[in-house]
Amino acid sequence: MANRRRDEWEDDYEVYTASQVEGVLEFCDIEVVSDTHTHFLAYCPFHGNTDSPAFAVDKAKGLWTCFNPSCMNAGTLPELLRRTKNLNPFQAQRTIIKYRNVHSTPFADRLREAMTKPEEFTEFPQAALDRMKADFPGSIAEEYMRSRGFEDETLDYFDVGFSAKKNMVVVPMHDPNGMPIGIIGRTPSHTDKAFKNSVNLPKSRTAWNFHRAKRGGDTVIICEASYDAMRIHQAGYPNVIALLGGHVTSYHIEQINRHFSKVVIMTDFDEKQYRPNCRMCNYKKCVGHRPGRDLGRTIASRLPNKKIMWGAYDDTCVFPHHAKDASDMTDDEIRQCLRNAVSNLTYTHWNIEEKSSNLVA
Repeated sequence: MANRRRDEWEDDYEVYTASQVEGVLEFCDIEVVSDTHTHFLAYCPFHGNTDSPAFAVDKAKGLWTCFNPSCMNAGTLPELLRRTKNLNPFQAQRTIIKYRNVHSTPFADRLREAMTKPEEFTEFPQAALDRMKADFPGSIAEEYMRSRGFEDETLDYFDVGFSAKKNMVVVPMHDPNGMPIGIIGRTPSHTDKAFKNSVNLPKSRTAWNFHRAKRGGDTVIICEASYDAMRIHQAGYPNVIALLGGHVTSYHIEQINRHFSKVVIMTDFDEKQYRPNCRMCNYKKCVGHRPGRDLGRTIASRLPNKKIMWGAYDDTCVFPHHAKDASDMTDDEIRQCLRNAVSNLTYTHWNIEEKSSNLVA
């Protein structure tokens, strides 16, 4: 159950340093994506927050709140540790004290620095990737991936493997220069699906398959999941990246700006979600929103100097037969969507998302 919003917080707050608060957030696996003079902004850990950061944390008082009306969680820094890490009050306070003397560069300065020098990543052991790839042939993972329409050449190209210990299909992730930095895992099941990535996978700092896509010319196709990107590659378009989180970060935008001049959006076509007290609808009755399409529009708005295109099956249908993403389509259907890609202006004027709600191609 969500906590009540703490309008009645006491006046005798403990005062922290901004570095101390940020250190606790990192310990809680909450990544700061932006900040103001007084607050850190992040994606809320208590609900499916992917469109824009709704979680704000006071840099001095440690008070946090989610501004999404359907969530409205709020609390203090010790409460955040107790709720995200299941610590008792003593452990929470000890953790906060541990970060008391930590000094870090302000977030804005770190972001500016990141834009001017190569990002540093931690290498994932190649031997582990080789072992899991060797365990893939003949496994339940291979059977599952073939049922998803993946061909031998694609599976080998992306070094798809199998972790018998975790019962996961695994796909390696690399940094922009091709160094392995982690794995993306998913259970080999159509019905009982679960996901598990390697610890601290830096998906907000680079896109999946970016190191290959930047070699494919000045056009990039953007989707959301690694499997979608693999299917788009299999259809004949290797210049594809996956964002892996339903949101685009400043790091993604900087990398795209640096390497590409044309962007083709192939984000998910989700079922409409209706939100109570929806801010996007000015708190009136919600008209419904598709997170994947909203993500595409965010990408377009943050790349004003790029040529933006949208994949579309035809002028009445985004994806055929109510497909959610590229993984739900055949290779020929993916090709049709990309061959028929239209400009951002045309896509907007088509109002195709509403048409697709009532049609089956």
